[in-house]
This record gives sequence, structure tokens and C-alpha cells, in this order.
Amino acid sequence: MPILDANAPTYKPQKMLEADWNTWRQGYNSLLRPTELKPEEYAQGDNIMLIGSGVPTGRWGTVKFFTAGATGSVRGFGLYATGASISDILALTDQGYIFKKNGSSSTLVAGASYPSGTVVRAEQLGGKTYFVSNNAPLAIYNGSNLVARATLTTPSGLTATNVSGVSGTYTYSWKIVGLSAGGGHTAPSTAIELPNLPQDLSKTTVRVTWTGSSGPSISGYEIYRGFPGDETYLAAVGASVTAYFDTGETPSQIIVPPIANTTGGIKSKFIRKVGDRLVAVDATEPSKLLISGRYPYQDSFNWADGGGYVYIDPDSGQDIIGVEVQMGSDKIIVFKNYSSYQVTLNTATIGNYVVLDPQVQQLSALVGCSNPDTIQIVENDVFYFGRKGIYVIGYEPNFLNLIRTNEISARIRPYLDALNEEDYSNACSMYVDNKYILSFPNRKEMIAYDRERGCFLGIWKLPFGIAKMVKYVDETGTERWVLGSANSNQVYTFEAAVNSDDGTTISKTLRLKKEYFNSWSLLKIIYLFYIMFRNITGSVTVNILLEDRNGTTTTAKTFTITGSEIAGNTGWGADLYGTVAFGDSHGEVTTTSEEFTRWGQLYKQCRLLQVEIVCDAANSNFELLGVRITAQSQGEGQLSSSQRV
Repeated sequence: MPILDANAPTYKPQKMLEADWNTWRQGYNSLLRPTELKPEEYAQGDNIMLIGSGVPTGRWGTVKFFTAGATGSVRGFGLYATGASISDILALTDQGYIFKKNGSSSTLVAGASYPSGTVVRAEQLGGKTYFVSNNAPLAIYNGSNLVARATLTTPSGLTATNVSGVSGTYTYSWKIVGLSAGGGHTAPSTAIELPNLPQDLSKTTVRVTWTGSSGPSISGYEIYRGFPGDETYLAAVGASVTAYFDTGETPSQIIVPPIANTTGGIKSKFIRKVGDRLVAVDATEPSKLLISGRYPYQDSFNWADGGGYVYIDPDSGQDIIGVEVQMGSDKIIVFKNYSSYQVTLNTATIGNYVVLDPQVQQLSALVGCSNPDTIQIVENDVFYFGRKGIYVIGYEPNFLNLIRTNEISARIRPYLDALNEEDYSNACSMYVDNKYILSFPNRKEMIAYDRERGCFLGIWKLPFGIAKMVKYVDETGTERWVLGSANSNQVYTFEAAVNSDDGTTISKTLRLKKEYFNSWSLLKIIYLFYIMFRNITGSVTVNILLEDRNGTTTTAKTFTITGSEIAGNTGWGADLYGTVAFGDSHGEVTTTSEEFTRWGQLYKQCRLLQVEIVCDAANSNFELLGVRITAQSQGEGQLSSSQRV
């Protein structure tokens, strides 16, 4: 007879499945599907940021700082410092005037004005704040007024005489450029040509004369000489001199006459301080990088004062967009639309002059910048935003001469793909609290990159667009994070202690990854859920979303956690005791417990599970510490028969 094992097999219960989230330090990821995310990432983070080890909470709120002028939207900021602190914050609106903050209002700055819609950018150096625009000349704020410069006339009436009489078969040409005390230059004069000269002009002497420029601030003249149409810089003379004896000195090989008259101030889309120099771009030649002399000659972009210029790939069909200084070096990073370059400020000797001889090296032929306002120094790197995403430039560790360029925006690429040309052109940025914040004013949205955790935080949505941003430390030592509205003349500040946007409720939504407990093809029974908060203000709603066996997503559980009233605000805890008022119920609600836990039973069947936290009541906020879900897998073949093929 057969031998049978009479011992009952040991019962092995099915292993319990568990999903446990206790940090979200990898932040927002819209590139992957919600089911593909790591536990440390989340699928949606509207108005969310991270603190501590990766704890989600609501972003900062905004409050009114001051009103700039009477009408229009904010088109630019400027700062003016005296001593160790900022004494004036200045703003331009569509009204066309610069206003400086005066309490919660502003005071008109007398002097230069701008056409409506003009965008300005500013930089301070040497006790002056320089304002530039692409369609208005440079103006200088001196602490009281905004001063524009007078425009000089171009030198004229040139003559050239062969004094020695030595002849030859060559024709040479001369041009004269007038210089202003403010560092600008006139357009070159009409050339004077002199034939029958020897090839080597050191064998003769040519006397060049001209009629000087007219205006209140003439500082001198530049002489350019060469073959007709190929004149280059030769020498400079003083303001009272209108004649020059050319004895054949070798001219510059790189300095050519200017194209436009900039004695009334350059026109430029940006201005940037580089050490003790100013750097700008010539609006008339958008591939020409202008470099000023060193302080105290920062007003001048002239070679004679230590300034100069360099052309950055002039035949590329791209304009210079902006510049930044690479931290820890003397190199200038120059950005175009689809490329970037490194400029090193070398010098060369020409006759009795030591002049700038900038050297250009291309860094990238594919990645560029869309807007000068998106360029920020972030610790030792430079962040910038272009049509291919957000990139970072910095030195590679242990390779001090190697600059690397990396993209950091891959996780939000679907969001960036939805942007249009206006979004790229109008974007602006600010780096505060270890966060690179990029604003799209037309969308009334921001994206924030948390450098401390190396992740994005989600989409920040505001009731108004932010067109300009600037940070500074005021006279009280408080760091101000200033925001200029794209929809009004109002200037705001970010405030960590504020939980609204100028009184408008900040609606926060956090959605975690879609969890399928290691098997997307099997149904599960969800048993228990646990969720832990800290520092709840107001009320927070938790939704547990399940995808059932038919593929339909439903809300299996929803509950609201409401904080208790702040002590002292509620009296007896009610508005009325009978018909008598004994207290009020209008205090801000908060929970002061370090940890605030809720749990519950579900016993629901699903394939996927997702937890959603919504905080859309006035003055409400939360800090999410952890979520834990327990479940058990069902057998094969439990999905809907309608999905079977």
C-alpha cells in the first residue's frame, strides 16, 4: 500500500505588501509617468516646496512692498547703495518714469524718462547706478536724479597733407572719432583719402586736421588710419587738439571705428558688473560686447581709458543675450540664443598704450540663453535658461581650466515643452534660500529648483504674473526677495511667515506616485493606511485614490484634518453662550503637535493607489512627514473580463 505523509503542511500566510514614504527629497518629476516615479519623488506639487530631509509643505506667500508710480506694470529694478546697505530700490513701470520706494508708496525720480513698455536693467559701480535699455540711451542715478548725457556732433572737415613730400603709389585713409567725458564716442567722420603715398608711412609725415565736435563734454579724439574702408585705431589726442602728425606708427589690427554715436549713452539690453568694470552689448551691433575701463573709468568704454570691445561670433545670426562672471575666475561667460562663449580679458601694447585684447573661446554651439534675467550665480556655478532647458555652467573639480555645461531640467521637460516664444523672452529668475526660481509672467507661474536637494519643487501658481525679481539686504539687515508684478504697478516680497498671496488663498496640491506594490498586473486588497503630519495650520484634506479592476479611478477615502484654535482667541470656544457673546472664533487655526497621525481601514480592491493632499482653505498649510499603506495581493486573473483578449 502507498505510504502517505500524514503531517499537515506548515501554513505560510501570504506576505503583506507595504508602501512606505518618509521623504520626498527628489521632488517633482513630470517626465516619468506617476507609476514610474521613485518613492522619493511626487507626481504633482502645486505651490509645494521641501524643507528638512525632504518634507513637503506650502511655498512662501507674498505681501505688498510698495506701489511704483500710478500706472503700468513693473519693467525693471535698480538698487542704489550708500555705505554698507541699500538706500534706494528703484523701479520703472509703463508710466515711463523711475520711482524709488518711499514707505508703501514711491517717489518720482527727476530726470530722464522712457517710452511706455521699455524694459530697463541696472548695475551700480563707483557710487552710481547705471540704467540701460535697448531703445533708450544709458542714464545714471546719482542718489537724487536720473541723469542722461548730451550727444556730441561728429567731427567734420578733415584734411590730409603729405608734409615731407615723399611719394609712392599707395592711397591711405583717415577717420576721426570724437570722445565724450562720459565714455561714449561719436560715429566716425567721413574719411579723407590721400593718394601717392609710400607703402611705409614711416618714410613720410602726414598732417591730418579736422573741425572738432560740439557739445558740453568733449574729452578727446581718436584717429583711425588704413587703406580705404579698412581703417583701424592709430592714436588718441586731447579735447583741445584738432590736428595730428602721422609719422607711420603701426596701427591696431583689431580696433575698428565705431558704427553709432554713443556719446549720449549706449543703448543695451543689459549691463553687468565684472569686477571693477561694466560690461554691456551694443544695441546697434548685437554681437559686439562692450567692456568699460576699470574703476574709476567705468563710465568709459573707450580704449584710451582701458575699455574696449570684442565681437562674439558676428556671423552666427544670433544676438548676445547676456553675460555672467564665472565665480573663482576672471572669465566672462557670454550667452547667445543657442551658444555660449568664454571671454578672457588679456591686454596688448599698441605704441604708448596698453589696451584690452579680449580672447574668445566657444563653450557650446548648441545651448544658449533666452533672456538676461534668467542668468544667476548659484554658489560657484552659473544657472541659465534657454530653449533647451535650464543649464548650469561651472568648473569641473580638479580640472580648473575645464568648464562644463550640464542640463538640470530633464525632470520637468514636459512643462518646458509647453512654453511659447513669449514665455522664453519674458522669463526672469532669482536665487534665494538655495532655490533657483524661474518666473513665467504670462502664465502667472514659477518653477523652483532646490539646489540643496538637487530637485524641482513643482509649479508655483500665483494670482498675478511676476515680471522682474531682485534680492537685496536693507538697512535693517533683512534680506528682501522682491517681485515686480506683470499685471500692475505693485511690488511684492516673498515672506516665509505669510500663507497667502496678498490675501488670496494659496491652493496647494500634492500627489504622490501611483503605487502598484511591485506588480502592476495584479489586483490588491488595500488594508490600512497611516499618514503623519506636523504643524498643520487651518485644514488639510487627504484623498486616497484607487484604480479599480475596471480601470476606473475613484476616491476610496477622503477626510479633513482641522487644527485647533490658537489659545486666547476663542474665549469660551464659541461665539455665543445662549444669546450672549462670550468670545470669537476668528483666530488662525493651527496644530502645534510635533507629530500628528491619522490612520484608517480601507479593505478596498484596486490595481493602483495614489495619495493626494489638498490644502485650499484660507490660511492653511501642512508639513507631511510620512505615509504608509498595507495591502495584500490577489491571485492571477482577477482583472476585469472586459480587458481580456
